[in-house]
Amino acid sequence: MTGRNIPDPNALRRPERGLNVGDRRSETDPKPASEPRAGRSRGGRRPPPAVATAVTTTLRWDPEEALEIDRWVLDLAATTGRRKLDKAEVLRELVRLAQEHESVHKALVRRLR
Repeated sequence: MTGRNIPDPNALRRPERGLNVGDRRSETDPKPASEPRAGRSRGGRRPPPAVATAVTTTLRWDPEEALEIDRWVLDLAATTGRRKLDKAEVLRELVRLAQEHESVHKALVRRLR
């Protein structure tokens, strides 16, 4: 572990292994044409991580707040013209906004104090 409860990135990497039980490809078979791609994102800078490499984070909301957030995300989807908008994508973009824009960062610091 590194400081401030941030795990060492090398500790999170999956070890390189051979085939799993039930995988019928032999070591001499060519690899698939491409690795699975991460999910699609329209407005963000980066697509969400692929499920195989994603680090899961859990947020706990009280029922009333969860309903408010669901409505807000639905409103965002309607405003942006997207049929589907994932809450995880919205939260990732909010974090990126705070990282990239000093005014958002300062507003967050004020809220957290």
